[in-house]
Amino acid sequence: MKRGFYAIIVLVISLSVNAQDNHYSQFYANKIYLNPAFSGTGVCPRVILGFRDQWPGINGEYVSYTASYDQSLNGLGFAVLFNGDDAGRGILKTNNFSAIISPKIPLYQDFILSFAVEAGVIQKRLDHSSLIFPNQINQNGMIPNVSQQINSNLNVVKPDISSGILLYSPFLYMGYSVHHIMTPNISLLGEPNVEFLYRRHTAHVGANIPLFEPDPLKRRKGMMPKISPQIIFQQQGPAREINLGIYYTKNNFTSGVYFRNEDALIILFGVQTKKLNFGFSYDVTLSKLRNNTLGAIELSTAYKFNCRKPSRKRVRIDCPSF
Repeated sequence: MKRGFYAIIVLVISLSVNAQDNHYSQFYANKIYLNPAFSGTGVCPRVILGFRDQWPGINGEYVSYTASYDQSLNGLGFAVLFNGDDAGRGILKTNNFSAIISPKIPLYQDFILSFAVEAGVIQKRLDHSSLIFPNQINQNGMIPNVSQQINSNLNVVKPDISSGILLYSPFLYMGYSVHHIMTPNISLLGEPNVEFLYRRHTAHVGANIPLFEPDPLKRRKGMMPKISPQIIFQQQGPAREINLGIYYTKNNFTSGVYFRNEDALIILFGVQTKKLNFGFSYDVTLSKLRNNTLGAIELSTAYKFNCRKPSRKRVRIDCPSF
């Protein structure tokens, strides 16, 4: 009886929420999550943290978070990435842990070709102790201490492999990545072909277009304002989306807007310093969910470490940080 009840909960929650990956709107604050070939494209090592409350109107029912570290060493990019989400206030958790290696190949002028292989594990867990069953509720609506409470968790851990390719210069960048190449079966009940994770395909292209800067000192330092148009296409199973966006950057401030096809209008703001970046974005929901969910809020921060002056010139990808 209880196993059947578990199955209903697992299938309803996990199939509707976790059959696909987390959504993030600050695509370039989550560069490595977008495409592992971004690993090591910064001049110095960096740590990036992100948090997203998908539906703040439902009081923390679905939140996701990410953390990454990457650096470049002798023409190779290295990174570690953690990504997780909590559904139903932590009743259902999904975590991804991975490591990435990304060789860089210099091409014509300032163009670099980057490849990446990402390997790790994906974990999914259901917390029984947070579930309430009918025999735990009495006629007064109270929850007594019953002896049939569950003390164990449903838990599954599977290997996971992804890859990506990226062509970049200071002014243009484009790439393609595919996640979950092995389409791992993450069914908590161990049933075959019940809940495998679809491959996530991502294609993206962006550019930096410098604008006129009247200050000659800023021009010499390369501190011209710029606009950065972006196109990001993603497909995972039957779900497809196109994100069209543009950023405007001047001095240490960045603002931007994205349109996600018939789903959301994304507004972004960011501040960049020599060491720290901070980003904030808000998704204005355009679908029928807008009345109850209050869109989505996302925060990010990045810290850049000191590094030695490289022995050879490094080409830094100058895409937005948010």
